[in-house]
Amino acid sequence: MGAMVTGARVAEGAAPAGPRQLAVFLTAKTVSDIGYALDFICLSVFIWERTRSGVATGLVSVALYAGAIGGGRLGHRYGDRWDRRRVMIGADLVRALMLALLAVLPAAVQRWWLYPAVVLVGAGRSVFEATMSAATPVLAGARTQAVNSALAGLKGVAFMLGMGLAAVLAPAIGYRGVFGLDASSYLLSALVLLVLRLRMREPGGRASGARERERAGAWPVLVGAGLAGLVVLRVLDAFGSSSQHVGLPMLGTLLRPTEPAVVSGVVWGSWAAGLLLGSFVLRPLARRLLERAGALVYCLATMVMSLGFIGVFWLDGWWPRLLAAGLAGLGDSLSEITYKQSLQRLPDERRGRAFGLSQMAVNAGFMAGLLVTSLVLRPDRLAPWVLLLHGLPLLVAGWMAVGAARSIRSAGPGPAPVAEIAKGTAR
Repeated sequence: MGAMVTGARVAEGAAPAGPRQLAVFLTAKTVSDIGYALDFICLSVFIWERTRSGVATGLVSVALYAGAIGGGRLGHRYGDRWDRRRVMIGADLVRALMLALLAVLPAAVQRWWLYPAVVLVGAGRSVFEATMSAATPVLAGARTQAVNSALAGLKGVAFMLGMGLAAVLAPAIGYRGVFGLDASSYLLSALVLLVLRLRMREPGGRASGARERERAGAWPVLVGAGLAGLVVLRVLDAFGSSSQHVGLPMLGTLLRPTEPAVVSGVVWGSWAAGLLLGSFVLRPLARRLLERAGALVYCLATMVMSLGFIGVFWLDGWWPRLLAAGLAGLGDSLSEITYKQSLQRLPDERRGRAFGLSQMAVNAGFMAGLLVTSLVLRPDRLAPWVLLLHGLPLLVAGWMAVGAARSIRSAGPGPAPVAEIAKGTAR
């Protein structure tokens, strides 16, 4: 337990980034997230327009998440030893290079180059996200929860802006222009990291014995810290979330056959509104609760998110569906904040591998859900399928929430480490 509490604090000799540095870093991160959202939309549409093949288009998502799994594997193996700042700059530069080449290569080469580029874009994002999550307690210090919250909210903003810009920029400047802009967004992020020279690791964070821990892997660390159950729930949630990603276009066709994209856009817009509400309004109000009972809030937020997405497909009428989507976004923001907060309680020299394993497992869960849902789902099975895939994490989260609540009651008054609360879910 002492190691866990130590991991929750920044070493006294470390100097967290100042508010201005954090603002510049978060702005650059948001710009690169907009670039990623453009990638997510435009790469699939690009290959569809070139091939008119559903298989070729579906392989874009497979390549993206396969790369993300590979990036998580790298983080799991080397995350406790590598220089975080240099690795994040490298991840940005790799993504920028892949997209820049895609923007300038001849048309005959673009098609076959796209898939390797997408794999490396997915790997770069996974490495960047895992490394940044592990570095946040050192980077932000006492502002860690606020930075986690800002990252969750700004990710929703970037997602919506990227989707909107994709519809405008692709016809205006073409796909080559879009890929060039995406590359520029990653270059900006790399430049900011290069100039700011932010502290990303505690003094002595790469302690001796890292090679021995690599052979053991991060899973024993998570089990010993009582965090394994939270990771498993996150994987189940990712598997279930694939249902709305595949199902929303079908729901749009059922509700508004002439303009199905309008339904997806409005639902995701309501989700983003809930994400912003949870990140920037509810999180500051519930700051002490999140610190005191992070695991319990994580489980309850996961339940809220699952119920929200189930409601989108089961409720009748526009307003009930949109309110359900907003509720899903609110739960999504709080679950992401508290999940990161839980893993960030690990000591600095063990966080990198833990977040790498998390990236690998969560992306694998989402990819598996996409593959199964794509094979099984039909419009007449839409609502029951979403209920099935979100019902499983809903039930598991409910069971874990009961265990977390019991642990809080038995711990008595006063702050309790999140990892200690999480241990109650495994009993």
